[in-house]
Amino acid sequence: MEHGGVMAKVRVAAELLRRCGHSPRLLYTATDQVPAGGWGAKMRYFGQHPRPYRTEFEGYAGLAIPHWPLPIWATYALPMFFARNAHSNCALQVVVSGAAHCGLPAALLGVRFIAWVSTLYADELAGRALAGDKWAVKMGSGMSARLLRWEEKLVLERASLVLANGGYIADRIRNSFPAANDRVRVAIYPVDTDVFHSSVPDGRQSDSDPYLLFTGRINDPRKNVNMLFKAFARARKQRPNLRLILTGDQPWENVRAMAAAAGVAAEVDFVGRQTETELVRLYQGAELFLLSSNQEGLGISVLEAMACGTPVVATRCGGPESVLVDGETGFMVPLNDDTAMAERILQLLSDPPLMATLRKNCVRLARETFSRAVVEKILLGAFHDVYPEHFSR
Repeated sequence: MEHGGVMAKVRVAAELLRRCGHSPRLLYTATDQVPAGGWGAKMRYFGQHPRPYRTEFEGYAGLAIPHWPLPIWATYALPMFFARNAHSNCALQVVVSGAAHCGLPAALLGVRFIAWVSTLYADELAGRALAGDKWAVKMGSGMSARLLRWEEKLVLERASLVLANGGYIADRIRNSFPAANDRVRVAIYPVDTDVFHSSVPDGRQSDSDPYLLFTGRINDPRKNVNMLFKAFARARKQRPNLRLILTGDQPWENVRAMAAAAGVAAEVDFVGRQTETELVRLYQGAELFLLSSNQEGLGISVLEAMACGTPVVATRCGGPESVLVDGETGFMVPLNDDTAMAERILQLLSDPPLMATLRKNCVRLARETFSRAVVEKILLGAFHDVYPEHFSR
């Protein structure tokens, strides 16, 4: 199973269902289990796993669908043929995904289901294309694009309820698929504000050298870390003691080369994946959290940073626009504009009273809008409205 926002939402939904007395099971396409390398290794895998196989992930029973080398639109339909009984016999079905296509089997079978989505497929392709992904450019047109658009439309219009990851994606769904309008609600990813919290109400929470923070899949072109390095390099001209810390994946060589090209290789720390406790400390100690993405359905790291009282400077890349209050919990800057990001960084670092106000606003907004208690209430309401026979108010 993958890391990142989708899997984080799977954990939230499964844990909530389990606490309500249900026994969640996972059904997913095993995209990350096909071995890398040549066709020989791949065909051995398919020979060993010609049909779905039972698995377990973090204590949840699961059914993994082999990731056959099919056109992407066919991959989304395949689970319907392999796991028809699983879809037909489960009393509750919650589709948790990036774009909505994973709900295609449920939509084709005509069962009740909730779709908790993070993005539209067109937005995801646009973000990849902006980062220079030739595959994304190709997939944006032609027969495959039309089939994928039809699949997405079918899922969103047949879902009993569509939960959008934020106001931005909710508006995108309503504008793109108006037939689903009356069934779209906002359910932001919930942050545990007892874990992600500020330890100092109105000041920086670390005695280390000042640093800026980014966390995420740094090798994903949509994260646009090249722009991040350029903005950091500009800011360091006036703040030479400033460092940049990146957590998450270990960087590929091309990412290290980007930092070197920007002249900041020695001032950038790639610290890899962190434990939850270590990550909270990094959020708390950061001067600012930075997001340079070309496209985000939401941006869970933005929520976690704000919950820890760390102001955010982010690009106008979609999701963050519906959770970051410009001028109150941080600032938005144009896509791919390293000059604008550097200017906002320097503005905030030179204004301690404003930083203190933003820190307080971040903590308050987190508790009021996307704390676990707030979002779980929304999710329980959705479960009750679609499956009233299984949930009480």
